[in-house]
Amino acid sequence: MTKVVVDRIEVQQDGLQFGDPIGCGYHWTEPDTIDAYGDSVRRLATKVELAVDGFERTASTSEDVFAGEAADTLRDRAAKRHEESASVRDNLRGLGRAINTYSDVLRRHREGLEQLRDFAVSVGLDVRGNQIWPPIETLPGDSTQKQADAWEADWKAYKECFETKIALRDARRASTKDLVRALADYAGVHPDKDKQKFVAAGGKQVKFGDLRREAAEEAMEAVEANDAADAARATVTALKGREQKALGDLEDLAMADAPADQIKAQADKVAAIHRELVEARSEAREAEATAQREQAQANRAARNLEAAEEGRPRIVSEVRPVPQASIEPVNLKDRLG
Repeated sequence: MTKVVVDRIEVQQDGLQFGDPIGCGYHWTEPDTIDAYGDSVRRLATKVELAVDGFERTASTSEDVFAGEAADTLRDRAAKRHEESASVRDNLRGLGRAINTYSDVLRRHREGLEQLRDFAVSVGLDVRGNQIWPPIETLPGDSTQKQADAWEADWKAYKECFETKIALRDARRASTKDLVRALADYAGVHPDKDKQKFVAAGGKQVKFGDLRREAAEEAMEAVEANDAADAARATVTALKGREQKALGDLEDLAMADAPADQIKAQADKVAAIHRELVEARSEAREAEATAQREQAQANRAARNLEAAEEGRPRIVSEVRPVPQASIEPVNLKDRLG
């Protein structure tokens, strides 16, 4: 499948830009659960192997043992069944390996996020929950050289965290696409055999199977992104309720002329919940933007497939201008090179 690369930074398509808080929390399926499923598929392949051996023995039965027209028919059928069962066995083995490989990638992804957070803490970056916050954008004019050096070191550490997060994300996304392809290949689903037609795409030729697999991949990512956005919105709603309750308790204490230390403790609690709510709203906005982009990509892939099936021209890419101000990170070139 040939994809045209438009002039756009990939990380911005996923809602993460240099200078944003970096999420380092793992929220995908547990690798051990996926690993167990892959092992069960491979065990099934081992059971099919018994049938493969049985058909092979029957197909190779000597005419000295069993001769005649019936014997020949039986051997022919056994040979055919041997080929079919061997194909099923190989597909199960391949699918099991692909699932196990995917679980290994998720395991490395989870460990990488944990190491990323530990690194950020070790170098003194601002880590709140599962988010690494960037340093301040500018220093006051009266800052000392020591403060300037510390600020520069913080930005270099943040840059390293940002690049690590992008690498982890790209590896996981690539593995997800590999798994989808394996499900199509090893499960016996070959859309290319349905209609041997091609659709023009910028001088290239694209098979229907490629279009269908791309649509399936984009749909899966859209579902995952929407689930993450729903979870983020639910977190914001819950924190709003906690904040309102805490504010009500603070008002009750003030009206009852409670001791100053109790009022201060409740006020600190309100402030802490409010900070948590601000962070949750930021995460929710990022998740919502990502979900919208993933849904748009899924819709575009579905339209491409529909257009191909109807024989209409297919849109390979569309370049949309991005406001320059929204994509420019803090200018640190003079310090970070």
